[in-house]
Amino acid sequence: MERRTFVKMAFGGGILGLLLGMEGSSEAGDGLIRPPGAVPEEMFLSTCARCGKCAEICPLGCIRIAHGEQGLAIGTPYIVPQEGYCDLCLKCIDVCAAGALKPVEKEKVRMGLAEIDKDICLARKGEDCRVCHAACPFYDRAIKLEDYKYPQVDPDYCTGCGRCENVCIASPRKAVTVKPRRE
Repeated sequence: MERRTFVKMAFGGGILGLLLGMEGSSEAGDGLIRPPGAVPEEMFLSTCARCGKCAEICPLGCIRIAHGEQGLAIGTPYIVPQEGYCDLCLKCIDVCAAGALKPVEKEKVRMGLAEIDKDICLARKGEDCRVCHAACPFYDRAIKLEDYKYPQVDPDYCTGCGRCENVCIASPRKAVTVKPRRE
């Protein structure tokens, strides 16, 4: 891509984001889990250049780009943990020239918060399952075991990376789901 074309696209995306963000509705992106280091949603919608570089550099391919069904969030990056989790490599932050993704330490990433449905959790049904606990990159901190068996999420450590949801073996519905954090 020529530099001139890129500058036009980035500028156009930034202006579009600013205009769409000014309409006051951040609801379009409220249900989306943003990549690590994302600024608050309303600011994210107006800051993101919609260039897609974060999705291109993601080694696991977990970053998706929103399409028309996401309304004002069109063209912005998001993560769907069932399809792929974030390994917290933070490369997406390095390529975000617009400033929608700010530098953050891995331990301080807060993209979302895992929730465990006790009615679906296999451990709560008497099965010997600790898959989410074992897969968590912050082992025994973000997901702890109550009575050495039942997974519990600690919101102080959960990054919302989605690994627990991605590996959950409960079927047909996952027992673990990650919801976006909005601070």
